[in-house]
Amino acid sequence: MPIASRWPYFLALLLGYLYIALIPFQPYPLSWLLKPLPMLLFAWLVWLAHPGAAGRWLGLGFVAAAAGDFFLDYGNRDGLFIQALLAFLVNQVAFVGGFLLLGRGRSWRWLWSLPVIAYAIGMTLWMLPGTGALQVPVAFYFACLLAMALSAARVEERPGPLWLGAMLFVIADSLIGVNKFIQAFPHAVLVIVSCYFTGQALIAWGLLKLRGVAATAATSPATAGPAA
Repeated sequence: MPIASRWPYFLALLLGYLYIALIPFQPYPLSWLLKPLPMLLFAWLVWLAHPGAAGRWLGLGFVAAAAGDFFLDYGNRDGLFIQALLAFLVNQVAFVGGFLLLGRGRSWRWLWSLPVIAYAIGMTLWMLPGTGALQVPVAFYFACLLAMALSAARVEERPGPLWLGAMLFVIADSLIGVNKFIQAFPHAVLVIVSCYFTGQALIAWGLLKLRGVAATAATSPATAGPAA
């Protein structure tokens, strides 16, 4: 990770895990402001780290995640659920765009992807009968979620923080569906938000780590040109 990115990244971690620690005390003033702040910091860091179209797509993805966080918290989880679903849909699509650009020219990592494919399909089939009129939007959302995870698997040379973050993101969003459409479970918000935020933080870390590796490679003696 580039040195200049470390303190803002650790600040985002601090804010995110502070929000998680305060979940048992909700509702409290301005929780709707605390929750999106880490995603906005991640958006800024990733946009700076990856100039060009990939950085813009990834930055948009984190901004959309911040919007989804706001809608869920401000709407007390369910009051603005549709708005949150749309925001996170933009999050998924933007991540797909950014990951495809970063992984351009690399082969698909099907071996890494098989577990998440099986998990996403199984969860979708289990969940859809309980979604009622939302069957089509939920199925489409899960298809985009799966596309995000598959495109994330192409970016790293081997499974790393970005891949693991994408997997946690899939798990977190599937647990939202389980809690809402199938069966509410104890401490659902705490479990879901912990998985979700850790997943997003790992995705951001993986993206910043990629930039650091690229910068190191560009300045190493092995890749530098001959001295004049």
